[in-house]
Amino acid sequence: MELKVERIWRLEVGVGPAEHGIYKDGYVYLAPTFRDEFWKVDPETGTVLKTFKMPGHVWGAPWVDNTGIYGASTGGDIVKFNSSGEVIWNSNPSLGDFVSEAVVEAWGGCIAVQFPKGISLLDKDEGEILWSDEWSSEAPDGQEPTFDSERGLLWVCRPMEKDGLVAYDLDGEKIYSNDLPSPPTSYACPQIWTRYLVVICRRHVAVFDRISGKMIWSRDFSTVPYGGEDQDSLSGGVRTITHDGRLIIWTADGVFTCLNIENGDILWTLDFKSLGYASRECSDPWGYAGGAAADGVFVILGRNNLPVNSDSPFRMDKNRLFIIDYEAGRIIYASEPIYQMACCCKPIIAKGRVIIGSWYKDSKGKTYKNFYNCWRISLTGDSRRVLDREYLWMGGVHHGGYSRGCLLGLKRHR
Repeated sequence: MELKVERIWRLEVGVGPAEHGIYKDGYVYLAPTFRDEFWKVDPETGTVLKTFKMPGHVWGAPWVDNTGIYGASTGGDIVKFNSSGEVIWNSNPSLGDFVSEAVVEAWGGCIAVQFPKGISLLDKDEGEILWSDEWSSEAPDGQEPTFDSERGLLWVCRPMEKDGLVAYDLDGEKIYSNDLPSPPTSYACPQIWTRYLVVICRRHVAVFDRISGKMIWSRDFSTVPYGGEDQDSLSGGVRTITHDGRLIIWTADGVFTCLNIENGDILWTLDFKSLGYASRECSDPWGYAGGAAADGVFVILGRNNLPVNSDSPFRMDKNRLFIIDYEAGRIIYASEPIYQMACCCKPIIAKGRVIIGSWYKDSKGKTYKNFYNCWRISLTGDSRRVLDREYLWMGGVHHGGYSRGCLLGLKRHR
C-alpha cells in the first residue's frame, strides 16, 4: 500500500486548543476552544464561512441538523442557533461547566449533554430541560453520552467506578447500571459495535453485551512510567473501533495494541518508544491524541511534548503524522517531525481528507499560536471512488471507525 499524503490547508486559531468538530452537508464545523465560538468551514480550502458565538469556551463539537446548530460551553450554557447564526434559545441545567467533547442527539427530538455534575436531556424545539441526573465526580470529568438508536437507550459513562456505566430510557429511568474495573478515562464515551459496548477506563478496557448489559471481558493495562511519574496507562480519551470489529488502543507512553473486540485477543502491538517515535521523558500522555480508522488505515498525530527550546528531538513542534496499516500492524507512513503536538480532539474525515487540531502549550507552560491541519490522503496510482459520508459525533457509535470508502475510496468496477 503506497500512500500519497499532502497537507492542503492550515487554519490558525490563535493561542488556545483546536478542538473537535463534525462533517455535515459538505461542511466542517470546528470548535476553536478559547475563541468562544464554532466555525463553519469549507473543507476544500479551510476558509471560515460563518461563526456561531457562544457564551464561554467550547471544548466540544456541536450537533448540526436541519433544525439548527446545538452547542454547549463553559458556564453550562446550551445554545441553539439557526443557520444564520442567530440564537433560538439558551438553556442552563446548572450542572457545572461543559468540558466534554460533544453534544449528542437522542430520541430524534432531544439533545443529551453531559456535565461534571450530571447529565441533562433537553427538548430541541424550546430548550426545555426534560430531566437531569446528578452525581458526585470521583474521577476526571469530561465524558460524553452515546445514544443507542436500535435499543432506544442513552448510555453514559459516569466519572466513578461503582455504577460507572448507566443506560437511561426516554424518561430518565436507569435500565442498566454496571460497575467498572476502574473509573472511565476522561473524554470517554460508551462505544458501540454490533452487540458489543466498549468502555475505556483509566487502566482497563471493558466490553459489555449491550443487549443483556453484562460484562463480557476486560483487560488490565495497569500503569506506565511516563513524564517522571507512574500514570494510568489509558489516561486520555476514547480509543478507536474499526468498522470490522478491531479495537485500537494506545497507552500513555505510546504503545499501540490492536484487540479483537469479541474476545480481547491481541492481534498486534507497536511500541513507538522502541521505534524511536516516543519518549518516556515527555509530559503529555499519548492517550490524549485522537485516532481515526478507515479503509484499512489508522491515522494519528503525535503527542510528544517538551519545551521548544529543548535540544531533544521530542518537542511540541516536532511531531509526526502517522498512518498504520491496522490489518498488518505496521507503520506505512511517518511524516517528517514538523507538526505541532496533537490536541485532545478526534480527527475528522471529510471525503478523503483528515482534519486534526493541534495543542498550544508546551510542558513548561509557554503558549503558542495553534492550528487545524488538513491532509489529503490517497493511494498512489489507484483510481478509486471516495464516498462523501457525514461524520456527526453519534456518541460512541463506531467511534473513530469511519464508513468504508470515505478515506481511500472504493475500487471502481470495470
